[in-house]
Amino acid sequence: MKKLRTKAQIERGIGTLKSLTLVINVLYALMIFQTFLILPRPDDPALKFSTLTQIYEEHVSSLIVIVIGLIMIIIYWIQFNRQLGNLVRSTPMHATLTILQMFCLMIYLYFVRIDMEMDGLKLALQMQSVFLALAGFLGAYNWLYATKKELTSNQIDENEEKAFLLSSLPEPTAALISLPFASISPTVWTISFLVIIPLTYFFKYLGKRKTYGISNLN
Repeated sequence: MKKLRTKAQIERGIGTLKSLTLVINVLYALMIFQTFLILPRPDDPALKFSTLTQIYEEHVSSLIVIVIGLIMIIIYWIQFNRQLGNLVRSTPMHATLTILQMFCLMIYLYFVRIDMEMDGLKLALQMQSVFLALAGFLGAYNWLYATKKELTSNQIDENEEKAFLLSSLPEPTAALISLPFASISPTVWTISFLVIIPLTYFFKYLGKRKTYGISNLN
């Protein structure tokens, strides 16, 4: 049973949620656009196809890093919209956590650019892992905060809330696991992100077990 709120609190919360949704969606779109701007570009104005091919062949590892970043940003964007789709209002704390998550993703893109310019700098790879993990765990914590503060819709039950929380954990966990591999090489660091596949199945399995356990108790 959700606690009753005053009409003013409800209206402020709804207004904050609408503003937050608009601002964050714009920021995500700008980050995706910025990701494409990071792609290597030839200095020669008379570009030929063979020249373009050579440029991309020389930056294969960096291009893979950008692709990983683009995929992760899109995943976080999808999770953000799923999260807000299940909320009825926001609070200043919830909005602050969301903005902090965006800051982490923007800083992540900053280190992607450094990685492109410094050609696989170890520190740049490590910071990418750190800020991708921070962004993901902030998002997961923000969802947990929303459920505790009763910001979620009455149409979503406790099982769905827990399942959503678990579904947001594979990406930041994979980023955290990739951190020590940055010290080996950019290629190994990139390959380490494949751990996201078994992690996704693991958290899905964990979610099913928790749901089954709660159902039996009921």
